[in-house]
Amino acid sequence: MSQLPPSIGPVTPTAPGPLAVRVKEPSIGLFYWVVTRLSADEHTADQRVEASDHPYPTHEAAMDAGAACLKALKSAGFEPQPAL
Repeated sequence: MSQLPPSIGPVTPTAPGPLAVRVKEPSIGLFYWVVTRLSADEHTADQRVEASDHPYPTHEAAMDAGAACLKALKSAGFEPQPAL
């Protein structure tokens, strides 16, 4: 997976926390999935872990692909490096 439009944001190092899948629509009809690590503090933004490198035609298609990525990350025992 590679670059997303700048509106999605860069990949950042993450701290431990639950993962979630979100679907974003930066342009009408172009859906991208994003796996984020949820922040424990409500005043701190969630951090991007992985994201699609191309748009999907529907919200459902993007969510299905994002859920597959989340499942793969969890089954692989994904543990990101702690933030410095």
